[in-house]
Amino acid sequence: MIEQAVLDQLSSDLKSSAFITALTREAQKFREAHRSDPAEDLRPEVVKIADQISKMMGMASQLEDPAPALREIDILEKKRKTLVAEIQKQAQEYTSAALLENYTESHVTSFLSGMSENMEGMDREALKDLLSSIIDRITLDPVSHEAEASYRFAADLRNKMASPRGFDLIPQFFVKSKIVGF
Repeated sequence: MIEQAVLDQLSSDLKSSAFITALTREAQKFREAHRSDPAEDLRPEVVKIADQISKMMGMASQLEDPAPALREIDILEKKRKTLVAEIQKQAQEYTSAALLENYTESHVTSFLSGMSENMEGMDREALKDLLSSIIDRITLDPVSHEAEASYRFAADLRNKMASPRGFDLIPQFFVKSKIVGF
């Protein structure tokens, strides 16, 4: 019974103009928060570390015992790799946010309509996968017996719910809805 109430509410939400407006607003807020390139200050740091590594490699090759210099190079290389990974993560967020630049309620409506139509033909396992990818959590109030669904959508709003990079790397935003009728 609760399962059907969640499905009914999800279907209703995907078609609701208030939900579409809220989701559009969240997409626009996400875009506003990611207007400037967040990795801009990190790139010169990577270049600086690469230069240090290069210089130290030259010195290490001339030392009788290069082990201490090589340990320092190893530390610098780990720091450089960490910075490069952070730059890549931030660049992905920035790129995803840029895709939201011209998103309107019409775009969101189209996206949600496609999702709703796809849901109808899904087998149980595929539907469970979809629901687990877009429903962040469902909270039941034990007193009022009302539930609230918190949805999670990928920032780029493409109709792809899986990522080989891991879901935590895809920028997301959240929308809530009351579940009624159970």
